[in-house]
Amino acid sequence: MKKKLWMIFGPVIVAIVALLILLWTPINFKTVTSHKIDQASTSLDVRVLKGESVKNAAEKENYIPIIGSSELSRMDPFHPSSMAQKYHWKNKPFLLGNPGTASLTQTLNVSGMSNLKNQKAVVIISPQWFTKKGVPSDAFKYFLSPLQITGFISNSNHGNKKMNKYIANRILDLDSDLGTIETNALLRIADGKNITSFQRFYIGNISRNSLKNQDSLFGTISLNDHQDKINKAAAQLPKDYDYKDLNKLAVKMAKRHSRENDLQIGDSFYRKQLYRRIHRYKNAHTKVNYNQSPEYNDFEAMLYMFNQNHTEVMFVIQPVNPKWIKYTGMPKDSLANFSKKIKYQLKSQGFNNIVDLTHEKNPNYIAEDTIHMGWRGWLILDKHLEPYYKSKKADPNKTNYKMNSYFLTKKWADNMSF
Repeated sequence: MKKKLWMIFGPVIVAIVALLILLWTPINFKTVTSHKIDQASTSLDVRVLKGESVKNAAEKENYIPIIGSSELSRMDPFHPSSMAQKYHWKNKPFLLGNPGTASLTQTLNVSGMSNLKNQKAVVIISPQWFTKKGVPSDAFKYFLSPLQITGFISNSNHGNKKMNKYIANRILDLDSDLGTIETNALLRIADGKNITSFQRFYIGNISRNSLKNQDSLFGTISLNDHQDKINKAAAQLPKDYDYKDLNKLAVKMAKRHSRENDLQIGDSFYRKQLYRRIHRYKNAHTKVNYNQSPEYNDFEAMLYMFNQNHTEVMFVIQPVNPKWIKYTGMPKDSLANFSKKIKYQLKSQGFNNIVDLTHEKNPNYIAEDTIHMGWRGWLILDKHLEPYYKSKKADPNKTNYKMNSYFLTKKWADNMSF
């Protein structure tokens, strides 16, 4: 009878034990190939964003991350991934962002990029992140990475204590449904204390090892594959790079793809998102204000992570479609004031490489829809990216940051005088 039971259940037990060994044993699984890195670089797969293995592998090769949100999915011919492929940039973009990813998600993302030290990155800033309430809890929870949480907790005895306290408090404010041991560890960090010896052992050697193995084993299986889209986009570009010719081509393509409205919005987006309810947006944004938001503090936490890694960063302030601004009645000074405030926060701490696309003299077709770059917007940015991408090593003279904890305070988040 025992033999029969073993014949039935034995293989299942063995399989479960083997899986547990795979998940819990600190084994270095070499599953990230060059092909997988290339695929992941344009996949915009949430597992790549929440994981660590493929990003850290990419940082050892010829990739520079572009950290942003939903604009990264606008893969027209002038998208940086298309341009880098067509014109053979020395280093290629690695896209890290999804709709709903804002500064706090990207703070934890950057904290898990261990090989980013002394290298370069690009951050695209979206004004619409900076709302009165900041990032919605549901959006933050969706992108919250247990792996990155364990990394943050494990490293919490190092770095800036005020920053660590701030991040721990924000995580707990937005998501209190964490594992009990992780939650208790975050509570200690939020209180300015070191985590206990048991918490360090469990989180660092048991929980984190299991999550790292899961990431290595499953983080690159069946990734989104956007290579065909990139190939088709790149094929529409001329053989040789000439900015004036490309600008004319961008305008031509934009006109062809925005015939169904007079707002310079792509027809596909207009049909799916606006056509049946466009009248609701007429003068609907007359009270928009991007100057008071907890997002400024979350953004500062991300800057601290770059500072710790001595990362050289190009910041891009994304434009808003000027015709959409006029249609919705957005106050003319909303973007100007936002630009002024965020640039003050950056420049006063030594983050001086800023591409501000909210002040272009010719803003026609700079956005593909209402608030996302496209066509000429991408092309203008590419002009800055191409020389930046010639080397992925940070210039030490451009990483002499002077961090100011004032920018982690509510007083700064609500400050209207800067």
